[in-house]
Amino acid sequence: MSSASFDVLLGSDERKPHLRLEVVDYEHPDVAEPDGLDLLACRVHASAPPVHATFGYSIRVGELSELRAYLATINSGNGPPGAFSIAGGLLELSFAPSRRGPVLCAVLLKTIGASHVRLEFLITLEPESLSRALADLSHLDRLRT
Repeated sequence: MSSASFDVLLGSDERKPHLRLEVVDYEHPDVAEPDGLDLLACRVHASAPPVHATFGYSIRVGELSELRAYLATINSGNGPPGAFSIAGGLLELSFAPSRRGPVLCAVLLKTIGASHVRLEFLITLEPESLSRALADLSHLDRLRT
């Protein structure tokens, strides 16, 4: 794997619903794009037992930067609900923070190809899950060097 590779985990327990975003590398490593518009080749591993699925997506660096900024806001306490449409709408994440408990994250994954697939599930994000996801997304800074 190249220096661009890293994982972002949303969720905390392998036995419970979680999502792991695996950034593999730049989609077009030989082409310089404007800041935030670089495409990353990613695999999204979704687990909502008994279903386990992997989806391949191209995700812009800017989309992950926006997600990181939002997670930083809700990690410091109660924040506004947020929704993110990533990879041309094929991956959607919606967050519902609450002062009284963990953050709920609704996940919608779609693929259109030889067959149409749609997977929807909820993840419960405890404070340590949010902190870990923020730490994982800090690898974005390394991409700019």
